[in-house]
Amino acid sequence: MNIVLINPPIQLGHSISRQEHRRTILNIAAPLGIAYIAATLEKNNYKVKIFDCAIEMLHLKLIEYLKIKRPNIVGITATSLGFYSAKKIAEDIRSLLPKANIIIGGPHVTALPSEVMLFDCFDIGVIGEGELTFLELVKRIETSGADCFEDISGIVYRKNNKIMTNKKRDLINNLDDIPFPARHLLPPLSKYFSTIGSYRRLPLAHIISTRGCLMKCSFCDQSVFGSTYRTRSADNILEEIELLIDKFGAKEIKFFDDNFTWNKELVFEICDKIQERNIKFSWVCFASVNTVSYELLKRMKKAGCWEVSYGLESGDENVLKFLKSGITLAQNERAVKSAKKAGLSVRGHFVVGTPWESKNSLQKTLDFAKKSDIDYALFIKFIPYPGSEISKMLTKKGYYFDFNKRLSVVNNNNIMYIPEGLDKEELIKFFVRARKEFYFRFAYILRKFRAIRTWIQLKDHIIGVISLLSQPKN
Repeated sequence: MNIVLINPPIQLGHSISRQEHRRTILNIAAPLGIAYIAATLEKNNYKVKIFDCAIEMLHLKLIEYLKIKRPNIVGITATSLGFYSAKKIAEDIRSLLPKANIIIGGPHVTALPSEVMLFDCFDIGVIGEGELTFLELVKRIETSGADCFEDISGIVYRKNNKIMTNKKRDLINNLDDIPFPARHLLPPLSKYFSTIGSYRRLPLAHIISTRGCLMKCSFCDQSVFGSTYRTRSADNILEEIELLIDKFGAKEIKFFDDNFTWNKELVFEICDKIQERNIKFSWVCFASVNTVSYELLKRMKKAGCWEVSYGLESGDENVLKFLKSGITLAQNERAVKSAKKAGLSVRGHFVVGTPWESKNSLQKTLDFAKKSDIDYALFIKFIPYPGSEISKMLTKKGYYFDFNKRLSVVNNNNIMYIPEGLDKEELIKFFVRARKEFYFRFAYILRKFRAIRTWIQLKDHIIGVISLLSQPKN
């Protein structure tokens, strides 16, 4: 079997702006989802190649490779914002390889399986976690061809011009059974880049130590990993960290879990083992404010963590209630103070433009960001991701959100939803004003430049200032 896995391009304007300064504020990480699938295939003696078109202009190279190798199976991953790009690539492949089995996976097809399969460039959709499902599909295609999928859990496909959705596949309980991502099939770590100010040392590598999230945020889609929280063992996690450092040259690790600190006992154990093994690296993570304590954050700092990212979401108590994150303004304040007391940098994420937003709540969010002691504030536009509670609510009210066209995660002129009582111009102006009011305070600038310890940090701060100054004025 000749198998190719593709992470669609986003630098061609399909998902982000072409402007260079946009790249400096966006995180582009290795596509661990397809790297896990590739590792599972290799473990079962299948040869596979990955094209990560998100960071390299590989579209032409991909087409040339397909012309020569003519693979039996092509797998494409897609988020909702990247679906347009995935669809365009699939259409190109379909015209080139009409008999190939084109399989799409990822969050978008998991949330909207029937809608995705209306596009005949896709033969099969993988719903949810992909490792075992994709492997079973490959084995079935190898032995029986492409006509016998009725008993394969976790897929959507067409049969006799009808869209068939099979039963869900059970989640993988023992995450240690999954081989480490096939990073040897990806470009080197130096090709990837993170948000300005979100790292101290390069190259940086991402790792996922848990799957699933027990929080019920109304703006979040949990369809792939589900709401069942599962963890890897500390030894398994440390083994991958050592591999990243020794084989791939990583100097910093970003834990890409939805909520790294949910299982405090696991975090304490990871920190203990980092010091027991005397592993020297810096690291950062995402955390919820209702899962941290000063003791935990201090232990993380001692083990090499230098920054924690919090989903602060809003500066308005009522908005927080509707977002169902299970957090309060008081918890936000305590978590920020605890992290700063422990010596950690704090990155705060705010979701802007949800259905309960108003001029007053926007101002409260900006005021909260400015008065708190966070080091970086990210004002992120609300996107009604399919599968989220808010998206379902708005759809019932008659809203329609088209993810079949080019979309942007960073271009705030491209807003999919406008809350009642606000208009598009007000939201656009808020994003510009919020960034400048937060970052261009004299005391803030002085504090940040005093904290610079490396040339990388100095360079990033300068690029960040240029990026902010070059933002559109409207």
